[in-house]
Amino acid sequence: MYRYVSSELGFRTPALINSIKIFVRDFSDVPSISVSRLNTEEISQALEIHSLSWQQSKDSTKLIKEFTFTNFKQTFVFMGSVSQVADQMQHFPKWVQKGNKVTVEMTTQDCRGISVKDILLAYTMESIANDVENQTVENVCDTIKVSTNQLLNNWNSNFTKTEELFQGFQKNIVQL
Repeated sequence: MYRYVSSELGFRTPALINSIKIFVRDFSDVPSISVSRLNTEEISQALEIHSLSWQQSKDSTKLIKEFTFTNFKQTFVFMGSVSQVADQMQHFPKWVQKGNKVTVEMTTQDCRGISVKDILLAYTMESIANDVENQTVENVCDTIKVSTNQLLNNWNSNFTKTEELFQGFQKNIVQL
């Protein structure tokens, strides 16, 4: 049977979407999520659903991204803000900071690869990076207040929008 509904639209089967979907109300829910290692297809789909520009390592066991900020202060505000969220999630990235750049690698030790927890933290990190870039940073000790409800509502709605588009696409195929 067909594995992809439409490579042109990038939609995969509902089963694939369901394998990468989690709904959380709060970052403190994340430690209790049972994780399994995502395969390359699931990782690509999750990155696509959330419009994330992260790369997979060659062996698909790590997500990798380099963040570049305007100045050193922004870099530290980013790292401090992410640290607070990572602590709530009990899921920590490996990062290297040099000047205004932060190179991040993420993996989930429990499954020895990339899990939904990594995708969620990547999504959160991109949101924080955007907020840091759009706010005036006065002090390296500043932090970005993460609106957990808004961020997680957007995360959850990305899956819902994808499923709605997929269902609409299926209806169009049936009508043909």
